[in-house]
Parts: sequence; structure tokens; C-alpha cells
Amino acid sequence: MDLSQVFYPESVAIVGASDRNIRYYVEAMVEAGKLKVFVVNPNYEEVSGVKSYPSLTDVPERVDYVVVAVPAAQTPSVLLECAKKGVKVVHIFTSGFSETGTAEGRALEEKLAEIARCSGFRIIGPNCMGVYCPESGLRFVNDQPGEPGPVAFISQSGGRAVNLVANARLRNVRFSKVVSYGNACDLDFVDFLEYFKDDPKTSIIMGYVEGFKKTDGLLELLKETCMRKPVAILKGGVSEEGARAAAFHTGSLAGSARVWDGVCKQTGVIQVEFFEDLLDLAAGFMYAKPPGGSGVAVMTNSGGSSVVYADVCAKYGLRVPEFEEETQRRLRSFIPVAGSSVKNPLDAWMAFARGKMMEALDAAASDRNVHSIIIELQPENFHVYSRRALDIRDEMAEIAIESCRNVVKEHDKPVFIVVNSSYYHETERAMAKFFQDAGFPVFSSLQGAVKTISKMYLYGRFKDAREDDHQPPQDNYEGSFPD
Repeated sequence: MDLSQVFYPESVAIVGASDRNIRYYVEAMVEAGKLKVFVVNPNYEEVSGVKSYPSLTDVPERVDYVVVAVPAAQTPSVLLECAKKGVKVVHIFTSGFSETGTAEGRALEEKLAEIARCSGFRIIGPNCMGVYCPESGLRFVNDQPGEPGPVAFISQSGGRAVNLVANARLRNVRFSKVVSYGNACDLDFVDFLEYFKDDPKTSIIMGYVEGFKKTDGLLELLKETCMRKPVAILKGGVSEEGARAAAFHTGSLAGSARVWDGVCKQTGVIQVEFFEDLLDLAAGFMYAKPPGGSGVAVMTNSGGSSVVYADVCAKYGLRVPEFEEETQRRLRSFIPVAGSSVKNPLDAWMAFARGKMMEALDAAASDRNVHSIIIELQPENFHVYSRRALDIRDEMAEIAIESCRNVVKEHDKPVFIVVNSSYYHETERAMAKFFQDAGFPVFSSLQGAVKTISKMYLYGRFKDAREDDHQPPQDNYEGSFPD
């Protein structure tokens, strides 16, 4: 089946919705205002203002997509109604299947898959949140953004799918589609990856996966997809403890860290450790291009941070090269010797205070050893100006943005902004939004920015090597493909 029917139905029925149970599906999709929404529950006349029908077959119109939220034992009968109704996609929200670890739970899940195979519809789940697609109006919680973006997220975890979409709003990251697929009794990670590989609405793919049920051809699919668009995956269950947790979460068997590391190196998958890394990479790829080298110029307002920042960059494979003599000469022409350094990292506060941000950034970007620039901003310093006069603070921010745009335009080098967490949260958020709205990736820590730059750079090298028919070194990892 063409999986576009998973993301672009015209009508949805929520079976089992009530005033106490998953009415947020009803409210969220009614709020979106793009789909025909039906409710099926024989115990209610209406749910959240939507008429409720006794059974799915009583719905007088066509139903393309069904959300099932009845007790696990009742799901087979609902699926048989779906077959009679000609439903194309069934999302099973209900849990209580293979993730329980019981023979009864596994047998019940296998029965659902068999009904789907015989009836010709596809299943998302069970034990998952389903699909969020801003363009079609599919949602799984209220207040999800209606405007689409270029990022797709494939998540085995429902809770993390909800959280990532919510937190992405603070990063100016928007999604083409998000799918939480749970136990994957039918549609699995590989099915959604195959779809997003060719999806013109998706240019960046993020994933959280605990285990793969379909592995035939997955290595080649990952390689092909990574040559078209970046793929970043957080793999859960690579430790013994994590594998045990995955078994109870989605019934997945997990592979070793060594095997997964080998898979990523061979295919070009960007491997991450935390969910925050996924958002960092999404923001990085959305608003900047991969740097052409590993040299980083760091502009900060604290000389005391220079040594630590150089160590962080080195940890992730980046260099903080000393500026060339000509670069230092240009910087020293307007930055005083006392209390500042012009060698890299650069004390940028004096450039800010003297209105020389444009000159400072241009000098750093002109340096042949610099391939990307990190600007670290402390909200505390800007808060002082906001207390004195908002127009001074805004003027400084405008100069900084114009200076960053000049670097990208004139030198074709990406700029990454760090706005550190601060007690002055309103100033922190205002600063981050200012740069986000101007189209720059913003991070809450220098480490987040450095990790992102490093991974973007390595991804760019991987693609270049493949395109030049020079294969990157292949690790001969031991063991089978991770489940």
C-alpha cells in the first residue's frame, strides 16, 4: 500500500473515545479543522461535541483511518469491523500486547497482524501515539503546530514523540510528519524510512528506535537514504540494562552498541546519545550547511572559558586554530590588549560594546583555518542593557544578526549561536528567538553546538567520499544486525 494513505486520510474515527479516555485525539483533530472526525462508543451520545456512533459500521460515511482505544481483548473485533468498513489504516493506541512479555500478549498481537494481512489494511502500533502530520491535520495531542516543516521523526516511543514535537517549538523546528509506531506488529521503522526517503516534504530524518523487526535490505536502505538526506538516530537498548527496559517498553530485542556503531559508520547514519541531540541536529541542518572543515572560531565574552571550550571542541574532533597573523592584526586594531585575547577563542564582548561586531566576524571568517563560527552570548550581559534601555539591546542584536548574515553571504561559512541558560529567562528566550527568527541555529550550550557541528561535518565528509566513489573506511563489526 502507498504509505501516503497513512499520512493523508480524509476521515478519521476514534473508537473508544470518551470523556475520560483519549478525548484529546478528538479535540486535537477537530482543532486542526482539516479532517472529518467521527467518534465510536456505544456508551456515549457525543464526546467533546462530536456525535458518537454505536459501532464503526454505523458511521454513515467512508472512514479512511481509525484510532483504536478499547481494551486489548476487544481489539480483534474492532479490526474485523475495520475490514468490513474498508478502512485503510488502523492505529492501535491500546497497550497490553507483546510488550507485556506474556504468551497471551504475543498471541493477541499476532492475531491483529493476521487480520490486517487478510483484510488489506495496515496497522500502526499497537502501544503507540500514532501520526502527527500538520499538512493533513492528523494529531495526537492538542495544540500541535499547524505549520509544516522539513523534519520527519520516526519514534518507537509515544511519549518521546509528544515531547519532541512540543520542545521543537522552542527551537523553530517544524515537522513534515511524526510517527510513533510502538510494538510494530505490521508497519516498522524500515517502512517509514522507505517512505521518507522519497518524500519531497521531508529533507531531514530523525529517529528513535529500540529494535528492528524487519532487517532485510535495511543496510542498503540506510545507505541510500543517507546519501539523499541526513538521518540521525538515537538507538535505545544498546546496553544490557537498556535492552531489558526496551523489552518491557515495546517488546523489542536490542542489539549491542558495537554492532550499532558499525552499522552507523557503514551507512552514514548520524548516531546520537540523547533526545536533545536530535533537536540540535534538526536545528543545525535546517538553518546551516555542513562546514567544509573542522576549524572553528569561537567568539565569547569570557576569556576564562577559552581553555575549556578548546577542550570541548577537541573532544568532538574539531579544532580551535590560532588565528593567522593578519586576522589578529585586524582584530587588534579595534580590540584593546588589556583584558582580551584575539587568538581564538575571541573575547567578543569588546567588539559588541564598541560596535565592531561586523568587523570582528568578518576578520574571523576570512581566516583560512576557520570553517565555521560559534558565537556564545550571555543573557546576563544583555539583561543589563534591557534594564537601561530596550532600544540599546535591540540595536546590538540587530548588528549581531547583520554581522552573521554577512559571514554566511560573503564567506559561505555557517554560523551557530549559543544562548546560555540564565536566571534571566525572559532575556534568554528573547535573545534565542531573535536569532531563530533571523534563520540561525540556536543552542542552549556550547557543547550542544560543538557536537552538532562535528556531526554535520562528518556527515558532509561521508557524502563527499561516497559521491567521489571513495568509500569511507569500513568497520568489520562482529555480530548480527541489531534487532
